[in-house]
Amino acid sequence: MGKTREKILEAAEKLLLLKGSAHVTTKEIARAVGLSESALYRHFDHKEDIFFALMAEHLPAFHEVFQTHRAGTATVRENLIALALAVLHYYEQLLPMGVSFLADKELLAQFRATTLPLGMGPHNVFERFAAYLEEEQRLERIGRHLPSLTIATLLLGPCFQRVFNQQFLGFDPFHKTDQQFVEELVQGLLAGNTPS
Repeated sequence: MGKTREKILEAAEKLLLLKGSAHVTTKEIARAVGLSESALYRHFDHKEDIFFALMAEHLPAFHEVFQTHRAGTATVRENLIALALAVLHYYEQLLPMGVSFLADKELLAQFRATTLPLGMGPHNVFERFAAYLEEEQRLERIGRHLPSLTIATLLLGPCFQRVFNQQFLGFDPFHKTDQQFVEELVQGLLAGNTPS
C-alpha cells in the first residue's frame, strides 16, 4: 500500500508540474501509475487529497535539518547555511505546486480549510526558523536587537525570491550556486546580528 501511494504521489507531482492542477484528472494519474481510477480512490478520496499530500510530503526532510542543526551546536554560520539550503530545496518543491494552487481558487480555499487548522502551511517555515533563531538569541549567539521573526524574514525572503527567479526564468540571473548564494546571504545577515 505504501509503495503504491508513493507512485501515485510521484505521478501526480509530474503531471501537476506539467499541466497545472486544473488540468490534471484522477484518470490521468491512475493511468500514469498503471492503476484503474477506482483503485486510485482506495488510496485517496479526492484529487485534492493527492495534492495536499504532495504539499506535506516535502516537510519532513525540511524539519529533519532542524534536528541536525540545533541551536547551540556547530556555529551559527554553519547552521544557518545548512538550514537556508534546506529552505531553498523545500521552496523548489513547493513553489510549482503552490502556483497551481493559486491558479485554482477552489483548490486554494480547500487547502486553507483543510491544512491551516492543522498548523500546516508555508508560514510554518518562518515559525520554525524564528524558533531556531530565538533559541540562538537566548544562548547569546545571535544579537537580540531584531526580533527572531524579522531575522527569519530577512533570510527566507531572498531564498524564496531566488527560487522564484530560477523557476520563472529557467536560469539563475546572478550566476551563483546555491551554496555561494546562501553563504553570502548568511554572511550579510550575521554582520548586523552578532552579539557585541
